[in-house]
Amino acid sequence: MSKEFYPPKMIHEIPSTPQGKNEKIVSRSDTKTYSFTDDTFIKRELPPSQRKKNMKGEWITLPWMEERFRNEAVALALISKETTIPVPRVVAIGRDKDGLAFLETELLRGIPCDYVVDECRVQGPQRHNDAGPCNVCESVAMTNTDRYVREKVLPQLDKLRSTTTGLDGFVIPPPWILAHDRRLHWASRSSIVREFVFCHGDLTAHNIMVHPETLEVLGIYDWEHAGYFPEEFQQWRCSRAEYNTLFTNKDRIRRLVSQI
Repeated sequence: MSKEFYPPKMIHEIPSTPQGKNEKIVSRSDTKTYSFTDDTFIKRELPPSQRKKNMKGEWITLPWMEERFRNEAVALALISKETTIPVPRVVAIGRDKDGLAFLETELLRGIPCDYVVDECRVQGPQRHNDAGPCNVCESVAMTNTDRYVREKVLPQLDKLRSTTTGLDGFVIPPPWILAHDRRLHWASRSSIVREFVFCHGDLTAHNIMVHPETLEVLGIYDWEHAGYFPEEFQQWRCSRAEYNTLFTNKDRIRRLVSQI
């Protein structure tokens, strides 16, 4: 892929929003923090000293942290330029003053699709219930999202083709592949024809933002695993239960691994 898909100045480090009262950490994984400012969303590498340890007493690590963030930024730029799929704009990327890798993007102001169920999203007398989970709203959001992905997202991704796997020389397979094959390097595969299709890599409801009132799709995020892969890698699973089956079908996983 051409370097033209890099966002402006992205090849160089761009200063992060300073951590302080304007940046609020809302959650963390074993290796990252997730925070918000008034206008942006930030993924940031968690300092090793703040991570949990594995059974061997070693700090938990995630391979290719900086490469993941850069891969996502390149993917966002490509999708923004070549499709009408709504994605957040890259604001900054690089390492902060503490040397921690980060990616800062535009804040999508909505609700992650899989959080809709937590409460009724309808205001006024038409509310489905006054408290607790709302399966009706969940069903509406899931139906809207599934239709949008099948009618708008997948057809556009299918038109993005390449003769090489990965993205701009970097290959990071989907999570359900990495859960079973933990090699530290994936070589790019080439073909004489443009047979490899652009894949999100982790396309599921928990990576899709919907409008808080209409429950229509606002944007798709978390493109860390994006890249060009064989067509069968384009896996869309709406519900969490359907998504989890991607990790348990070992025959499919072995077949996919053999293709890359």
